[in-house]
Amino acid sequence: MTKFILQITKMIVTILAVLLLQSCMNSNWNRETLKGNGTVVEVNRTIDMPFNAIAAQTGLEVIIRQDNNVSVKVEADENLQDHIFTEVKDGELKIHTDVNILNCKAKKIYVCLPNLNKISSSSGASVSSEKELNFENLELESSSGSLIDIVIKSNTLSCESSSGSSITAKGTAKSINTESSSGSSINLEKLIAENGQSSSSSGSTTHVNVTNELKAEASSGSSISVASKPNSLIKDENSGGSVDIK
Repeated sequence: MTKFILQITKMIVTILAVLLLQSCMNSNWNRETLKGNGTVVEVNRTIDMPFNAIAAQTGLEVIIRQDNNVSVKVEADENLQDHIFTEVKDGELKIHTDVNILNCKAKKIYVCLPNLNKISSSSGASVSSEKELNFENLELESSSGSLIDIVIKSNTLSCESSSGSSITAKGTAKSINTESSSGSSINLEKLIAENGQSSSSSGSTTHVNVTNELKAEASSGSSISVASKPNSLIKDENSGGSVDIK
């Protein structure tokens, strides 16, 4: 009976995630569709305001590199340059486009900066790091089929994923806090943390690697997988959720 309930829960969550993703796609498709002209050019963008957060949207590819100097470079098909926006609002660098881009050779945005507090991705965008990032405290947030994949050394790392999106991080952290939902995934199997708190729900999956103390809560057909046995594990499993040590 429990397995049946678990299967039904996962099925319902999958359907809801698909419907939500379809809704986002329909919203995007209401905009103009533009095909790249095949001529890739690089344009350095002028950034006059300080920022400590990055928000990537609408299917664009963002690559982050830690550097003492701040710079933003857009590498994209020539006719797409005017449709890719890099603007700072309330301390956040927002990277997005006003068209649906099809069949382009490039749509990459390279961001260099010395410090960062938050990275968010949505609407099918992707964010990656060129090399290891060393930030004191970092928050990662993904939604709507987007993805984040970075290498990080941090004191505290927070991850929140939803709506079929994914977060992958490698490296080290003193403490982690993760929250996954709605068929999304968080993979920190190759990120070694001393302490952590993890919660998963609604058919999502989470992988962590905590050495000292871990508090884990899984519900509604979701799962939390622990790469190695921590010194202390406090777990809460309900509504078909599971917490397992590999």
